[in-house]
Amino acid sequence: MEALLSARALLAPLAFAVAGGAAAQSDRHEFYVDASAVFVSASTDLTAWPEGGFSKLRHTDDGLSGLRVFAEYHGRITPTLRANVIADYVDDASPGVDVTEAYVDWRPIPRSRNQQQWRFGMFYPPLSLENGERGWQSPFTYSYSAINTWLGEEIRPVGAEWSLRRRLEALGNSHELRAFAAGFYGNDPAATLLFYRGWSLHDRQTRLNDRLDIPPMPFATDPQRLEPFTETDHRPGVYGGVEWRYARRVLAQWARYDNRAEPYSFSEGQWGWRTAFNHLAVQVSLPAELGLVAQWMQGTTDWVIAAQPDGTLMPFSRLVHDEFESRFVMLTRTFGGSQRLAVRYDTFSTDRPGAVPALRSDYGHAWTVSYRFEPNERWSGGVEWLGIDSRRDILPMFYATAPAHSEEQLRLQFSFRLGSSSR
Repeated sequence: MEALLSARALLAPLAFAVAGGAAAQSDRHEFYVDASAVFVSASTDLTAWPEGGFSKLRHTDDGLSGLRVFAEYHGRITPTLRANVIADYVDDASPGVDVTEAYVDWRPIPRSRNQQQWRFGMFYPPLSLENGERGWQSPFTYSYSAINTWLGEEIRPVGAEWSLRRRLEALGNSHELRAFAAGFYGNDPAATLLFYRGWSLHDRQTRLNDRLDIPPMPFATDPQRLEPFTETDHRPGVYGGVEWRYARRVLAQWARYDNRAEPYSFSEGQWGWRTAFNHLAVQVSLPAELGLVAQWMQGTTDWVIAAQPDGTLMPFSRLVHDEFESRFVMLTRTFGGSQRLAVRYDTFSTDRPGAVPALRSDYGHAWTVSYRFEPNERWSGGVEWLGIDSRRDILPMFYATAPAHSEEQLRLQFSFRLGSSSR
């Protein structure tokens, strides 16, 4: 039974089985490859977070700072069943090739106005109105909002998701309701990175087998290693939500996520963090061809303080309760069908109510301005400026650095895409 509950035991064969089975049996398959080179000029005195530092930037070195190649495969196994596998190569943190998503998608033929869909495997919850492109990328900016950056870092359930979509004919066919719910395993350490490092804004997605360096505990000498998709207590987590859509003009969504982790549970070097949050998102088409996207997240996490890396509790170990919140609003506009300008404002915070000093507090805001140009389906490029102001009270106490920091990044990116489909 325990083997069935292991995310790695489930996903390692699934990623290859669904792709191989679909390619062998389907009457249609699609394969896409996207390669991106990133050039950066950064201004910060903190170490990049993939290197175990406190910077909210992924790239802090000037020049060619990043390379990502991702491949996305979709294969039809039957007329109603499809396989989906997304893998990528990155050259930082845990470098190499690994899987970000692997699942099968079943859409039974509807017998009424209700359209149902099931997903089984490892996938993103349908919470982001920002990351809607292939490979869970954003069509608006290169660096994701603080909310969606964290979703890409630590939220990736392994389980089953059901959704139902229905047009409200009584109000006209322009109105549509959708409900979704899921049960999953894994994701028990979710919020570890959020509270040790703080919020961040970047485009790196954690893969199935990634081991990420996080800043060490005070007085420790070595960074800790995080594996976000570990199952520590064999208790299933849940999430669910509803959304309303009006034509192509308005989309509003509310959802709740709860990993139901036992905070004192420990497995494979990872502690369980009982993390739950509420989520609200809105997307609106405005006059003058403007688009607005806004998201809000507020949640809590319970975890054990003063625990040893090997799972041993110190005599003064205790359960602590932390709160986190983030929101953003973004305006975007396309020009001539091939150019897009986007401006986004983020705020974020973490807090331990009543703690003096607030050792794990993280308060700040960020501005992002992005221009992207896509002359054809294969080539694209753009430039982005990101500015972050934040404050961490723990930094001067244990790490001999100022609590407040301003970080800036100017980013130039070029991408090349290949796609093929076969019937």
